[in-house]
Amino acid sequence: MDKNASIWDDEELYRSVRGELDAEEYIFDRGKLQIRSNAFRDISKKPSVDRAKLKEFAPFCSKLSDTDGIVSLIAADVRAIGTVKTTVQNADIVVHAVDVAYDPNPKSNPENYAHSQIVVNPDFFDADIFDTDSKKERTFYKLKRALARLATKRGWTLAPKIIKGLYQSK
Repeated sequence: MDKNASIWDDEELYRSVRGELDAEEYIFDRGKLQIRSNAFRDISKKPSVDRAKLKEFAPFCSKLSDTDGIVSLIAADVRAIGTVKTTVQNADIVVHAVDVAYDPNPKSNPENYAHSQIVVNPDFFDADIFDTDSKKERTFYKLKRALARLATKRGWTLAPKIIKGLYQSK
């Protein structure tokens, strides 16, 4: 598939989430699952997701570890997060849109033809428009928090083994 191929709005996207109960990626608040912003942390500030249809709608194929769970997002919902405005040093306002970009076979996982990234266009995390790293981190945190809310609404697509074990023991 062409790297420039568009990701349709109705496409489901998988995200692997660490499955340990003491992980910082999710909690249970009054018995309800809450995906946390840490589930979308990424050093490049472009959280990785897999296109479900390219994984033949088999979420277990997107797990990064045997204990992980999978949450899913819909591309249109990610895009609906909206826009972010930043003011650059010369006082111009730049509008950035949240999007999903197809990025197959990354160096970190050359066999993953379904790999995609949640990005902000034009990219401001690599740009020098923030005068401090803390502003950059706060902005990325807001994006992660919005993604976590979307994942929480959908719940587990594939629960981690530890969660399955807890449910089976009741």
